[in-house]
Amino acid sequence: LSFSWCKHLVSSVVVSITNIALLVWEAMTIHSIFLFFQLCVVILKFSLAYSVKLSTTSTLPRTSATPSELHRFLASPANWPKIVASSHSVVSPTGKSLDEPLKIKEKVDEIFGLPPILPLSVTWRLEKSVPPTGTKAGYLEFYSENGLKSIASDCRMQFEINGGDTEGVSDNAGSESCVKLTMSYDPQSPLATLATPVLAVDNAFALKVLLPSVLSSQVASPLNDFRRLMGILYGIAGVAHLADCLTDSRLLTAANSEPFLALPSLGQAYALLWCAVGPVALLASMVGGLVADYGLILYGLIEVFGAYLLQVTASPASPSVFQNAIAVQGIVALAWAYSSTTKSVDD
Repeated sequence: LSFSWCKHLVSSVVVSITNIALLVWEAMTIHSIFLFFQLCVVILKFSLAYSVKLSTTSTLPRTSATPSELHRFLASPANWPKIVASSHSVVSPTGKSLDEPLKIKEKVDEIFGLPPILPLSVTWRLEKSVPPTGTKAGYLEFYSENGLKSIASDCRMQFEINGGDTEGVSDNAGSESCVKLTMSYDPQSPLATLATPVLAVDNAFALKVLLPSVLSSQVASPLNDFRRLMGILYGIAGVAHLADCLTDSRLLTAANSEPFLALPSLGQAYALLWCAVGPVALLASMVGGLVADYGLILYGLIEVFGAYLLQVTASPASPSVFQNAIAVQGIVALAWAYSSTTKSVDD
């Protein structure tokens, strides 16, 4: 009896200690989580006391834009949605055409976000505009005192434009044009601080990818004509492929594949990706430049890999499908190379 009692006592003590340890651990965990969130709140509140400043630089060939052309392009707000992924549209409060450069003190409303679901806007005023010359760099400064209501204020957007690898900024000197964007604002909400990395990526993508691509697409050349043509053809092909998949799947069955509706879920997903990449290539060609090239490359890779999957999964195997896909994309690559080395008739 005494042994059973001792055993029961030890078991009770062990269970009690375990329960107490679990309660202490749970309390410590909850307290730690609470302290962590408190620390995050303190850091965010502390960050509101300081301005945010972001800088991005891009170098462009003067065959795309001279410093003067770059200054004019950036001073015309209608071009902003073309090069800024987060910018939806621009509106003039006075009805002025925004295809032309703003004059000092003129304003423009920039709409961004996800209108009409989440429409956000900032009213910019042009504070300074200095066109580049042979002796000094160009400069643009836009300012918004109210910024984005309850999120950020004292917003400032500055562009410095110079001649890149030359001391002067003459349009005829050197081979490059450089632009530096400096954006600053005073956070009024933790959201403005948390959005800083996103804004930095958005600015870098605008200056380093979209700006060169858009400017390059505005230059008349056989390569740009080829990019636009292939974008249109791939866009039409994507829609035609989708229509075929959802009907009798002649393209798939001609390669000894099962019809679209009989494919496994992964096969159907890849077929839909193949269809979707056509319109993606079309949209990329509308941006132009390297973005257009990336769209063509993406379409080619997905089509060739899809043909390879058909070759290894079809019964009986149909090697000609993969070979044909390789041949078609090889012809496209050669046409691109030829167009890139061909001068326009005007030249």
